[in-house]
Amino acid sequence: MCVQLFIFVINLVLISYLLFITWPKISKISALQNADQKMEQFSKQQQVETRIIGGYESWAHSWPWQVSLQFVNMPACGGAIISPQWVVSAAHFLAGKHDLENPHEPGQQVVGVSMIISHRGYNTRTKENDVSLLKLQKPLVFNQFIRPIDIWMSPLSPSRKCTITGWGSTQEIQRLQEVNVTILPPEVCNQYYLGRMRPSMFCAGRDRGGVDACQGDSGGPLACFTGSRFELAGLVSWGIGCGRARRPGVYTKLQQNVEWMDKKR
Repeated sequence: MCVQLFIFVINLVLISYLLFITWPKISKISALQNADQKMEQFSKQQQVETRIIGGYESWAHSWPWQVSLQFVNMPACGGAIISPQWVVSAAHFLAGKHDLENPHEPGQQVVGVSMIISHRGYNTRTKENDVSLLKLQKPLVFNQFIRPIDIWMSPLSPSRKCTITGWGSTQEIQRLQEVNVTILPPEVCNQYYLGRMRPSMFCAGRDRGGVDACQGDSGGPLACFTGSRFELAGLVSWGIGCGRARRPGVYTKLQQNVEWMDKKR
């Protein structure tokens, strides 16, 4: 999902940045055009079902840990702030953002990424350990619009209601969307996905479908309410289609990766 895209595209972005500093003008234009062409090709492949399914527009700045990960000013994935200089997911992103069409939105911070650390146990076939850490070029300044979120460490009990947020990757959806989903029992998830579930995953949605994340929301947060605050339980990882009956969204279980994240930061 998102991790693979980051590994492929971030090199183009960093090369463009280096050319901008050290090479003649014609070289940097060529590099940027090449990056744009690659992203355009990726976008065309993702035109079907590319946004939150069954959701509605969030209240502005109600999810202050949400970020938009962007390549050459094009939204690609979501992510969540976990500390002033670290984001969990996948290179250039906008923090404190609600409306992607507004380049001067109050509270937003635009920050580049200096390093991406993907989980060594990530399996491209099974999607196990689908998580990355992004180190920012400079720390974020926390305020009412931008704040980190803690990791959910309690058991994820079935029937718990949680919320997924994201912009997707369509031009039609420019404001942050949200939708509530229900954590489903592990045995149900495994039945729906014919034994493909792993301990580092969980699924959430509705049996009849209609609510889900989709392409463009990959890597974005699934947050659950503790009774006093929201905590980060999962990241949008994979699924079959979007919002289909008996095909709930599958998420990376972050509590399984806390030790890895602590070692890498």
